[in-house]
Amino acid sequence: MEPQALQIIETQPDDTILLNEEALRNILTQDEIRDRYVAVISITGAFRGGKSFLLNFLLRYLKIKYLEKRNVTDWLTPEDGPLKGFSWAAGSKRHTSGIMMWPQVFLTTLPTEEKVAIFLLDTQGSFDNQTTMDDCAKIFALSTLISSVQIYNVMRTIRQYDLTHIQCFGGFGNLLTKGESAPFQNFTFLVRDWACPYEHPYGDIGGAAMLEQIFSSKNPEIQEQVINIKSLFNETNCFLMPYPGRTVDASNTFNGSLDDIDESFLDSVSDFVTLLLSPENLVLKTVNGVKLKAEDFMCYITEYCNILKDGDLPKMETIFKATIEAHHKAALMQALKIYKKNMDVDVKYSPRSSNETELFKKHTTNKIKTIDYYTKIKKMGDPHIFDKYLIRLKNEVETEHKRYRVLNDERKRKLEETKKRMEEAQRMAGARASSSGLSQLNTAEKVGIAASVIGGVAVLAFGASKLFSSSRGNND
Repeated sequence: MEPQALQIIETQPDDTILLNEEALRNILTQDEIRDRYVAVISITGAFRGGKSFLLNFLLRYLKIKYLEKRNVTDWLTPEDGPLKGFSWAAGSKRHTSGIMMWPQVFLTTLPTEEKVAIFLLDTQGSFDNQTTMDDCAKIFALSTLISSVQIYNVMRTIRQYDLTHIQCFGGFGNLLTKGESAPFQNFTFLVRDWACPYEHPYGDIGGAAMLEQIFSSKNPEIQEQVINIKSLFNETNCFLMPYPGRTVDASNTFNGSLDDIDESFLDSVSDFVTLLLSPENLVLKTVNGVKLKAEDFMCYITEYCNILKDGDLPKMETIFKATIEAHHKAALMQALKIYKKNMDVDVKYSPRSSNETELFKKHTTNKIKTIDYYTKIKKMGDPHIFDKYLIRLKNEVETEHKRYRVLNDERKRKLEETKKRMEEAQRMAGARASSSGLSQLNTAEKVGIAASVIGGVAVLAFGASKLFSSSRGNND
């Protein structure tokens, strides 16, 4: 059965949003994913702009490149069948609601040797006459907060209201980093159905020329919006894409067949997807310059949804606080993993149990390493939040210490029981041998006693050899 996009954020009739936390956790905390860095590609923009349709091109590239590991020199061929994956529909009504995530996660290793998991997000279209402006702003805000690349899908050109839509998010950006750096990462204007290639050619070069033309406008209002956008994003790009063809645009029977799509569009979308998804071009998700792993990513999504879930848009200070909370919560989880990993080696997987003094020493050593990791993280927010999570981390470590004490005691008990059984077996074997005589034993019993004797001799010989080598070493 073919996978289907999973709705991770749902908009409710009462203007609230709902996070499908269980489904999201099942994806992000898989063993092969949880410790990988994440690259999150999201697409947003006005409804009925072909966002879901475009995402299926990204999906095809990801499957061929990272799942099937095939050559992507020519990855758009009819032989691979029609486009499929994210659901789209012809017509004037909204199709996608909330935020959808593709459940398959694509794994790769960058040229830098960093292991990465790639996620695709599809967002509800804005300005659809069914959704309030507050809901549109929340979905836009949330998708921008959690993505490493935000694709802003527009039709035919970039208009001033597109810049206004982005500007509504500016206050949070300045608050998040206090002007020291851009709070968000890559923002790409994707201009669909561009009809003037004689002014600016299709692709990223034409897009850069268009963006430069807009950004150099003398209109004071546009200048203010441009300054805002530049302060929000590390990088702002633009890509111009041609019309996909009459069959795609005006037919209710189009099923994703590449034969029905104009050749110029296929060439352009191939360039765009390669620029976006080839290993050397992937943008990793960061917050305040720190790269996020999948398990950390879960913390941020949860915190942002908690403060955005109510009907009214929160103040920018509230979003900033949620980011700080998620930042320290993720650091706490990573630090605690270090403690548990080290204690697993020292206790859980150790071939012997420890006495109370040894166990406490191991606990203390690993606790110091854990706290040291947490205190060295890049700080966000005031010391009060840092201290709050430091106290919580210490409490979590002590709780884990109790668990390892129980584990060690259980190990000790089992070893003592095994030792008693062996001693009892040896005693019984000796008693039977002395009472009945070796000559009266059957073959199996003789073999058992012989094995015990040989084993004992081997142990004594090994001990003697160790003693001898030790003595010789001391004499040397």
